[in-house]
Amino acid sequence: MLFNSLDFPVFLGLTWLVWRVVHLWRLPRLLWLLLTSAFFYGCWEPWYLWLVAISITMQYATGELIRRADTEASRKLWLFLGITGDVALLSVFKYGNFLLESAAAVATLVGHPIVAPRLEVELPVGISFYTFQGLSYTIDVYRRRIPPARGFLEFAVYVLFFPQLVAGPIVRAADFLPQLDQRPRTETAALGAGIFLILSGLIKKMVLADTISAWWVAPFFARPVGHNTVEVLTTIWAANFQVYCDFSGYSDVARGAAMLFGFSLPINFDRPFWSTTPMEHWRRWHISLSTWLKDYLYLPLGGSRLGAARTDLNLVITFFIGGVWHGAGWTFVVWGFYNGLLLVLWRRFGPREAVSRIGKVIQAFVTFNSICLGLILLHAHSFADAWAVFLGLLRPLSPFGDVLKPAGVLAFGVAVLLHLTPQRWKLDLERGFGLAPSYAVALVVVLVGSGLALFGNMAEPFFYFQF
Repeated sequence: MLFNSLDFPVFLGLTWLVWRVVHLWRLPRLLWLLLTSAFFYGCWEPWYLWLVAISITMQYATGELIRRADTEASRKLWLFLGITGDVALLSVFKYGNFLLESAAAVATLVGHPIVAPRLEVELPVGISFYTFQGLSYTIDVYRRRIPPARGFLEFAVYVLFFPQLVAGPIVRAADFLPQLDQRPRTETAALGAGIFLILSGLIKKMVLADTISAWWVAPFFARPVGHNTVEVLTTIWAANFQVYCDFSGYSDVARGAAMLFGFSLPINFDRPFWSTTPMEHWRRWHISLSTWLKDYLYLPLGGSRLGAARTDLNLVITFFIGGVWHGAGWTFVVWGFYNGLLLVLWRRFGPREAVSRIGKVIQAFVTFNSICLGLILLHAHSFADAWAVFLGLLRPLSPFGDVLKPAGVLAFGVAVLLHLTPQRWKLDLERGFGLAPSYAVALVVVLVGSGLALFGNMAEPFFYFQF
């Protein structure tokens, strides 16, 4: 079930109405959240529920075994087995065919061609997100940063909670599990703010991201050969804003839906294109993943504590894993290496932090373009397509094609203007919506919903569903 489908508001409304009846009692509200979240996830493919159930059971059992272990050696053993099980499950469904095809390619290169078998499995939606969420729980229990979940039901709700299940934010157990023991917030202000986030997120996705994609980015990458410098530059700018509006829009809907049920999810984006360094960009972009990689990979590798050379290596390894997490393909591997090397080069040779306003603008522009160059690898269908796009940057005198469509350009311009507005404006609107009379909120919902229905015919899946 997609957030941008007509089924979702019906599901959300019915679920919330029952929730209002059962939310006063802990067990009924947990059971209702589990049932509705399982239904939401099973709407894609019912067999996905078996897979997530196996993952939840392994992760919960690992936490319990670590808790009951009486020696440090046994605690480490259970941690190792738990991590191995999670990674193995993810690897089979996400990387199985990629690994088999890569092995066959290597065998062919060394003179022993083989035909790689193909696993007849599809990528279950959300598997990368709930696997990382479960891994963070297991590791935090081992580190004694959190106690294990009070019971299987609580842990299952933590993993399956439908607003964040499919594409995040990646929620930490330390932040979510305590909320299950609290009576959910039901005041009008929280409900209004949640509705505002849902509507604004859907506008960013359906009006801006999908329009930019359909009327600009997708046609360009469908025919990546023969474009000139201006076309390539403006397209990769538009592509970056498309992904931002798409994914931050999803995160807004997820946070808003959670607020309707009295839960708080972390902010996942903080105007990343204001960043003046690549390091700052990743602190503002997909924050839940960036902090996950920092806390569970970069810092355990040694972070910046072991000298400059080791810091560089740790950055490259971390972003390599981040690239692989995004997808099973060599373009994702190279994209991860690119971003890791970009951080290393900026650390080594980048300019000092600008003090003047014009200096900050210049650094933000350079940072934005360096991120955009890497994004070509996420949009291109192959290395050949990516290379054709890169070559287009070197063709300033080539004639213009028909890439720039008015609808796409207009949506891109609106997305840029929204990104440039002060963050407090959005927060003020969110608070104001929460304090508005119920009839005014209902009127806005009807008007915006009617407007969004006009974009339903070109609605696309969220960009990060493929990861």
